[in-house]
Amino acid sequence: MRESAALAKEQGFAASGIDALARSAGLTSGAFYKHFEGKEALLAAICEAELQSTQERFSSIEPQSEEQVLRAVDAYLSLVHVRSPGAGCVLPALAAEMGRAPAATRAVVERAFEELVAVIAEKVGDRALGSALVTQCVGAVSVARALSTETAQREVLAHARVAVRRLLKA
Repeated sequence: MRESAALAKEQGFAASGIDALARSAGLTSGAFYKHFEGKEALLAAICEAELQSTQERFSSIEPQSEEQVLRAVDAYLSLVHVRSPGAGCVLPALAAEMGRAPAATRAVVERAFEELVAVIAEKVGDRALGSALVTQCVGAVSVARALSTETAQREVLAHARVAVRRLLKA
């Protein structure tokens, strides 16, 4: 499923056909339908698995370790992440498509997102702050990807890093 997730994050889920998604996972289209009821079921599975993976990466941070949180944030708010959607977080890559998905898919995304926020909240000691950090970072990467120049991308990422530091000091 990682290969399908990477393809969807790079090209967009809606723009990726079943054949391409199945082929990227080493399946035929027929075999795909033995694993998933349809394309939306794959989107739900991708989102759940990708958010679980992000959650696991943040789980290793020690609670109340501002230094470790900032290292993770700085890695997230990087040009490498902006330029590599296939290897990056699913949220900036597919959030708009998730928002247009059926309610059942959005429920899976919501549950996985809430679990991610809970992990971050544990690390920073506050649920609202954890949610704000996640959404600040996702938004910054999304906007940076939409910009045409590296200068503008760097500026958005730098401003987001400053904002995160201010949030953590508040």
